[in-house]
Amino acid sequence: MNLAELRRYLFAAYIDFRLFLTGKADRDLPPLRLRDVGQGDFRAIGESLATLLVRHGLQPEHRVLDIGCGVGRVALPLTRVISSKGRYEGIDIVKRWVRWCRKHITPSHPNFRFTHADIYNSHYNRSGVPAAQFRFPYDDASFDFAFATSVFTHLDLDAAKNYLHEAHRVLAPGGVLIATFFFWDDTITNAALDFRVNRGAYRLLDENDPDWAIAFDAKIIDELLPPSAWRDRIVEPGRWRGADGEFQDVVRVVKR
Repeated sequence: MNLAELRRYLFAAYIDFRLFLTGKADRDLPPLRLRDVGQGDFRAIGESLATLLVRHGLQPEHRVLDIGCGVGRVALPLTRVISSKGRYEGIDIVKRWVRWCRKHITPSHPNFRFTHADIYNSHYNRSGVPAAQFRFPYDDASFDFAFATSVFTHLDLDAAKNYLHEAHRVLAPGGVLIATFFFWDDTITNAALDFRVNRGAYRLLDENDPDWAIAFDAKIIDELLPPSAWRDRIVEPGRWRGADGEFQDVVRVVKR
């Protein structure tokens, strides 16, 4: 945690304390100091993403994998979607987020489980194994539906390829993957983010913090999601590039 992040954390902790003293804290949501998972309204974004998953085929009885579950932003609304016949597994690299989810979600929803993975990331976790070498701790073909929101926007090319390979491995044939990306191409003229550091197949927002935000060249989408492994690909451009819908680009694919 750098100095700027520490200041934001301490200020959020101060606000949490004030809300606690005045009885205005929302006990259904994680405290503000843990919601460092992007800008915007925590509850509204979670609800929007849950609706997106249902629109793309998520069913109450599905076995669901949340790759990069964070502090439960999508898990919380999904507790009203996934039935007792279904199963949810969330995995994340930030231990304090996983700890909160285990304490505040699993007791009321025992089919929702959360796993910490000690994986290196220049922005979120400066220790652990390289993301390009990590194997998901789940059996082959053990999920019907997997999603990764704001995950591939923090992975370089080798790490992204590995995560997509692992997602393919743990999905059953016909299983659906929803993932968000930033895809860069020459048609973008007024993007909300300035990916100025060009690394060829991808661009960085900050050279000193390379995993903070990453945009892939749209031309390599077949390299990331080869048609031999995935079918029925749908790409929905995001608001970051002037389109409607979610902020990031949304991809839906089905395992062959």
